[in-house]
Amino acid sequence: MAPLGLQLLPEDILACILRRLAPRSLAASRGVCKSWCALVDECHLLRTDLLPLSLYGIFFLEGDYPSLPKFFASHLIQGKIAAMPDYLNRECVLNHCNGLLLLWDEVVNPATRQRVVLPSPPPLCAGMEKFFDDRCLVFDPTVSPHYEVLHIPSVPPMPGSTAMFADESEWPPSRYPIQVFSSRTWTWEERLFVRRGEAAGTIADMKSDEQQEDRYAVYWKGAVYVHAQNDSIIRIILSDGEYEVINSPTSTKLGGHLHLGKSEKGVYYALTCSLQKRIQVWLLTDSCGRLEWILKNDIGLVPMFENISGDQDEHSASWMLHKGSYDEDAKETHAEDKLELNFENGIILEAGHNTEWDYRSEVIHFLGFHPCKEVAFLWLSEKRES
Repeated sequence: MAPLGLQLLPEDILACILRRLAPRSLAASRGVCKSWCALVDECHLLRTDLLPLSLYGIFFLEGDYPSLPKFFASHLIQGKIAAMPDYLNRECVLNHCNGLLLLWDEVVNPATRQRVVLPSPPPLCAGMEKFFDDRCLVFDPTVSPHYEVLHIPSVPPMPGSTAMFADESEWPPSRYPIQVFSSRTWTWEERLFVRRGEAAGTIADMKSDEQQEDRYAVYWKGAVYVHAQNDSIIRIILSDGEYEVINSPTSTKLGGHLHLGKSEKGVYYALTCSLQKRIQVWLLTDSCGRLEWILKNDIGLVPMFENISGDQDEHSASWMLHKGSYDEDAKETHAEDKLELNFENGIILEAGHNTEWDYRSEVIHFLGFHPCKEVAFLWLSEKRES
């Protein structure tokens, strides 16, 4: 409880006092009492650009979905996050947002080791019972301590599962029903989001055999961005009850995989192509109310593969790959700062060993974007035969 003298202060005076605190102290002050917590949140006193931001590890899937996640973590992780939480031995990470993880029916905070089981969502509306859903977690600790979980319908590929819609029907529909769970009310509700502009395509477009399976959704400044089945982006504005479709900046018809994410300046789209050994990255910008993709960089990754060697202890910081209890041992490996891509300055790599190989099979796996720096993390795998 706050001291009696501070309890008698008007809220505007108290807010001015709290605003003078250092970011860490201000964040800690939210735990003094409920009224202080509410004041800090309602006045938006915490600024994300002033908070200390660090990246201690990366959760990723090794192989195709639904494989269990791996945890690739810095040596700084000790005492900050459980090395390999037991719940990750049996469930996949479906989404994440600002430090929280969304599992199938749970929300987890790895830093505090807290987890909650979500209540079961209501059934989908009539005619959409067999539809799949893309799941998204919405959490902004600078706005509210509460979070939301969205179940966003997507078209199933099975014949006869979309009887309510003809193949020529627009998708998403003009009134898009989305199930939303709120931790504030601890209930699910169905919200209708009205479309601005054109649809992403038709039901038939969404049933294409070429659609990418590993699609994700990200939250950025009040809106959810969903990687749709035809590689366009569905932008859901939570406060307005509206959504709009943003066309993809590129196509995957010539090969490659698209990856949606967020980083320092907003929402990013990356295209990785193992055959051409390239990565392209676009940033979504807002110019006078018009959203458009700007190509940030187009990088050839051949030097990266040439730089791979079996022994990099000389210039590597030790990270640990935690595979969970279903593997015999955790595997220690190394991560180079030089393998991080800075989109402003490009990439500079030193020449690797000049070993010649008769055959090389190389694959680029995109792990994700750094949350507060324009850096992308890649996993490069190769098989060599001499």
